Amino acid sequence: MPRIPFPDASTLSETARKILAGSPLNVVRIGAHASPALFEAQGRLSYAIADPEVLDPRIREAAILRVGHLSNSDYELHHHRPLARAAGLSEAELDAIEQQAYDRLDPTLAAVCRFADEVVRDLSPSDATLAALRSLVPDRVTINVLLTVGCYMTVARLIATTGIDLDATALDHLATGPGAEA
Repeated sequence: MPRIPFPDASTLSETARKILAGSPLNVVRIGAHASPALFEAQGRLSYAIADPEVLDPRIREAAILRVGHLSNSDYELHHHRPLARAAGLSEAELDAIEQQAYDRLDPTLAAVCRFADEVVRDLSPSDATLAALRSLVPDRVTINVLLTVGCYMTVARLIATTGIDLDATALDHLATGPGAEA
């Protein structure tokens, strides 16, 4: 049961009402409580993360799944397991990500998962974990993974604090631009 009710759409800015009209997601609806600038910025960040030019979808979803597992966020996992499958992660890879059986993943996905784990749990990865990821991907990818983990840590905390319910239907694709279906 939600701990904070959804905002009354009639009290929101026109931009916020347009965003809500394009998204059925409870996390978007509850986020509309934020100031217009923060609400819109969070949406832009989410759309940017969804862009396959920013991160390979398999890397993106592995990082998000680790945040979801470590944050005990059923909401994030509800949406991102199907998205991970759509991105090409196999059931065996999904199981390995959930169970932290990183030896069953390719080296890049394993390094991404270890990196995400340490960022969520320890604030910063160890030198060895950072070096391992950097040896496999460009620094741009490392920073994009870091920003993705941070974004989804914020989302997990928004979900946990507000107590929003799971959406009836999980996403099976990600929109990649403002005005696109969420």
